[in-house]
Amino acid sequence: MPDPEPDTVQLQFDKGSLVNRSSEDETTSDEYTAEPITPGDRTGFTVEVKDNAIEVNTTISEIITTHGRTLDFGSRAHAGAYASQLSAGDGSLRIQAAPANDPRDVDAYLLADHTPSITKPAATDGETWTFDVGANLYGALGEAILTSAPKPHALYYFVRQDLEVDDRELESGLALEIKSGRPISVDHPDGEKRWTPDCIVRAADGWDGCVLARYYCEIKTGNASFERSQGVVMEELTAQERVLKIRVRIEDLPEQYSLRINEVTPAE
Repeated sequence: MPDPEPDTVQLQFDKGSLVNRSSEDETTSDEYTAEPITPGDRTGFTVEVKDNAIEVNTTISEIITTHGRTLDFGSRAHAGAYASQLSAGDGSLRIQAAPANDPRDVDAYLLADHTPSITKPAATDGETWTFDVGANLYGALGEAILTSAPKPHALYYFVRQDLEVDDRELESGLALEIKSGRPISVDHPDGEKRWTPDCIVRAADGWDGCVLARYYCEIKTGNASFERSQGVVMEELTAQERVLKIRVRIEDLPEQYSLRINEVTPAE
């Protein structure tokens, strides 16, 4: 079944405090339009086309004959939408931010998309390893931000709004207990459908007080989609429990991370 997202409210947090609250309609940018995008229609974000993009996508090879290797867009999101439009008809492309110390005067590069190097280093510099960030790691990052200890501010804000409660009205104050979900399955004409909630949030008056509400949550980061089987189980579960779809949007998600591991040895 289709997965239309209901009317939502987008909350923006900074250092644990709510800094912006707006409806989804208000935050939708015309940069994500389905209208064809032409490089140069907007300026402010410069992208250089790399050789591997030309090798996998014939359309971009035609574009550079008239626009050159350097293309102008209005923003990173605008350039990303252009890459998505080109990818829909030919080889897959992606936008990658230029390194801070890049000598070329560009904001990003248009590259051939590839399977991220998540199990082995994409690059090695001495004892420092650089790995690509895969989709699963993006998802884990969103979950960590939303549910992180010692206090998941966004979830506390949502629960207070949802239950219309003030901590001063409670005997011990609002407390949220967050646990990992367990697999849930339902029978369906197309076969058994399964869903494992990313987390279950238990809201109570103090840690040992009465339970005020319980929420089964599915968390997606960025443009990750909700699976059809997940939606089937969620709808069945709503007859008995509160179920939340949560989308975490993080500006400028990292594309790589680097690390160095050193063993501590006994002092001589």
